[in-house]
Amino acid sequence: AAASDYFGNSVSISGDYALVGAYYNDDGGRESGSAYTFVRSGTSWSQQAKLVASDADGADYFGSSVSISGDYALVGAYRNDDGGSNSGSAYIFVRSGTSWSQQAKLVAGDAAAYDYFGNSVSISGDYALVGAYYDDDGGSQSGSAYTFVRDGTSWSQQAKLVAGDAAASDYFGNSVSISGDYALVGAYY
Repeated sequence: AAASDYFGNSVSISGDYALVGAYYNDDGGRESGSAYTFVRSGTSWSQQAKLVASDADGADYFGSSVSISGDYALVGAYRNDDGGSNSGSAYIFVRSGTSWSQQAKLVAGDAAAYDYFGNSVSISGDYALVGAYYDDDGGSQSGSAYTFVRDGTSWSQQAKLVAGDAAASDYFGNSVSISGDYALVGAYY
């Protein structure tokens, strides 16, 4: 723990495992971010791992959103710049025994600057859902969300979700949740 890490900005729990984001942590550069896994044994919780992106960079905000399901953890980094400035990304980690390792980096198939892909994330079984609330397909900052599916150790984009009545500044994708065959996407504006 360190000053201004913002540990607890995002949280998720599944079974005996908890995942906590700290998107201002500086291990990979100023405000690169990190996330921590905790495991329960009886009534005690202990830190199991600290997750950081394999390509961590300053101001990525890795850990701004987190989700955990079974042996898989999904961590958003909505200011990652792979597809343009602040286009965003999300990272899949998998647990083997007591170790966690990065399995995949998710990016939008049509990534663009300032989409903020990864501002919200959710994972359930073989499916991941990632919000990009600044995407402009339905108007400026109308927003979108992307589904990804796992095949073995590979993850691929399955669909891009947009609102049927998309309009500018809706922020569709600001919040997301997935469970089984259903996805839920918030558009709070």
